[in-house]
Amino acid sequence: MISFFKSKKASTPQKRGIKNELRQEAVSCYAMIMLPLIGFVFLHVYPVFWTFRWSFFAYNGVPSQTRFIGFENFKTMFTTDTTYWHVWGNTLLITLSKIPIEISLAMILALFLNKRYKGSGFFQAMYYLPNIISITIIGLIASNMFSYRGLFNDLFVKLGLIDVPIDWFSKKGTAIAMIVITSVWNTFGVNVMYILSALSNVPDELYECAKLDGASKWVTFSRITIPMIMPVFQVILLMSLVSTLSMNELVIILTGGGPYGSTNTVMSYLYTKFVPGFATDAQPPLGYGCAMSLITTLIFMIIAVGYNKLSKMLKEMY
Repeated sequence: MISFFKSKKASTPQKRGIKNELRQEAVSCYAMIMLPLIGFVFLHVYPVFWTFRWSFFAYNGVPSQTRFIGFENFKTMFTTDTTYWHVWGNTLLITLSKIPIEISLAMILALFLNKRYKGSGFFQAMYYLPNIISITIIGLIASNMFSYRGLFNDLFVKLGLIDVPIDWFSKKGTAIAMIVITSVWNTFGVNVMYILSALSNVPDELYECAKLDGASKWVTFSRITIPMIMPVFQVILLMSLVSTLSMNELVIILTGGGPYGSTNTVMSYLYTKFVPGFATDAQPPLGYGCAMSLITTLIFMIIAVGYNKLSKMLKEMY
C-alpha cells in the first residue's frame, strides 16, 4: 500500500510536466499562425462583410451623398446593365479557348521532355521562365511583338503571308486571340513542370508490362499514364481555371479592355470601373461595384461546385 501511494505521487509531477509541454507547444503553434490568421481576417473576412454592407447603398465614397437603396443595385444589374454580362461572356470565351490549348500543349511538351533528351533540362527552364517574369513585363513584351509595326507583322510580311501589317488589337476576335496566346505563353510552363513531376512517379514496370502485352502507345497513354497522373491533372485544371477566370492585369496592360471595352474580363471590368485609383471616374459608384462583386463571388462559387462534380466524375472514370 505504501509503495502504491508513492508511485501515484511520483506520477503527478510527471503528468504536470507533460501538460506544460503540451501547453507550450500549443502556444507556439498559435503564435506561428497568428500573423497569417490576422491577415486572413483583415484582408479576406472583413472585406467580404464590408462589401455586403455597402452593396445595399448608393455609395461613392462621399458620406453626405450616401443613402440606403435596398436591392436597387442588384435590380439594376439584372435588368438594365448588360455590360456586366457581356464581360462574363468574354471571360468564359477566354477560359474555354485557353485551357484546352494550355493543358494540351503542356502535356505534349511534358511527354517529350520526360524521355530525357539531351538538353531537356535547358528547355524545361526556358518553358518555365515566363512564369517567373512579372505579368506587366509579359504584357508589354506581347504588346510590342504584336503591334502594328511589331516583330510578327514584320516577319509575316517578309514571308509573304500577309501583304500589309495587321492591327491585331483593333478587332475583338484578334484581340482576344492575343490575350489567349499571351496568357498561354505565360502559364503553360509551370504546368509542364507539374506534369513532369507526375510522370516521374509512374512506375516503369507498368510500361514494361504493357509493352510485353503488345499494348499500343495510345492504349498505354490512356490506360496507364492518364490514370496515374490524374490527381496532379485535377490540380493543374483547378489552377488554370482559377487563374483564367480571375484574369485582370494582362487584359488591362495588353488591350486596356479595348476595342471599346469588348475584351474586358469580369475582373478587369470591376477594377477599371469601380476600384478607386484604377477607375476612370473620379467618384466611382462603389455601392454598385460591391453588389457586382457579390454576384461575381456567387458565380465563382457555382463554378467551383461544378468543378467538384467534374472532379468526382474523373475519379470514377479513372
